[in-house]
Amino acid sequence: MFRSVAHAAAFALIAVPRFVRADCECGYSLKSDNDFAVFTDLIETDFLHASGENLTEYGWRPQEYDVPAPTSRGPLGKRFRVDNLVPNPLKNETGWTGESELGGEAGLQLWVRADNISSGFISGSEMAHVRDDFRHGSYRVGMKLAGENGTCGAFFYFHSDAQEIDLEFLSKEYTNNGGAVNLVLQTPESVASGYDASNTSAYKVKELPFRPDDMFHEYRFDWYSDKVIFYVDGKVLHEMTEDIPVEGGRLFMNHWSNGDPKWSAGPPEKDTAVVVSYVKAYFNSTQEARFDAHRERCPTYDPAKVCAIPAQTVAPDGDAAGTYFFSKDEATEKTPGQIMYKGAASSSFLASTTLLTLLPLFAALFSSAFSL
Repeated sequence: MFRSVAHAAAFALIAVPRFVRADCECGYSLKSDNDFAVFTDLIETDFLHASGENLTEYGWRPQEYDVPAPTSRGPLGKRFRVDNLVPNPLKNETGWTGESELGGEAGLQLWVRADNISSGFISGSEMAHVRDDFRHGSYRVGMKLAGENGTCGAFFYFHSDAQEIDLEFLSKEYTNNGGAVNLVLQTPESVASGYDASNTSAYKVKELPFRPDDMFHEYRFDWYSDKVIFYVDGKVLHEMTEDIPVEGGRLFMNHWSNGDPKWSAGPPEKDTAVVVSYVKAYFNSTQEARFDAHRERCPTYDPAKVCAIPAQTVAPDGDAAGTYFFSKDEATEKTPGQIMYKGAASSSFLASTTLLTLLPLFAALFSSAFSL
């Protein structure tokens, strides 16, 4: 799960019409027992209501490439394919529970396929956010993991093999009523150890009091300059304070197997999917243009123009699936100056025909991702 991706061109900012009173002009605040931070940017993706096949309209670029064995570090290669990312929104465009369009669990499905193993590859799925300027911030995903033994599902930030923050789930680690999550910072030490973080201080396996494939839970990491704190459903799991990443990077999600008995295991006996209900990120951008945009709308820090980021303290499943999105709040404009994507209440960034015609030009850049 180590990535190298060429930088995409920066996207232009879309001004949001001021038809309603604007809040959050000075940012989004995060307060915990020992920390307080204000972040300037956000992205929010609601996959329970994301319809259509063009995920890039929602800010995510599907990946398509092969990693042959033994480069994959397993007996089988990894084959990431665009058609293994399947949107399956709720039929009810305003509700948060009910039937999905394709049947089964609503959300974005990231599939690992069990067929065609004879080709020497296991077919999986991966997507990367179109932005590559994510730095310090709070990163959250609503996710129901795959139940079939023999896959790895992950949500992570990536800058380089030595600067990476991972939440990784191995279905082989599930028990009858529990599971585990692997918390990893890829560091220079892990690179020197052959990309193996397991013997470093930046690796921790934390047991979970539930099976990750039973229902949706929110998995989160808060990245500060001096630490990374991991959460599940708003509760602290673990804190790391060494080798903290310092560079901007990109968000990824993937689901794969290479048959390695020491990690993913598998291959799975049948097709199996990770299902994502949302991704939320509140962060400081590394782009100078984004810094200037924030300074223009907030020339002097004003606490009254900062919006507190709500904590998800229960599993976002069933009646609790309707989590809060600043970008869906129609009472006041809570995303002033933000880069917006399809599905947000106030704007449809990437909806213009002109911009969409440019996106195929970047496909080769994104599909140059490879595993080491």
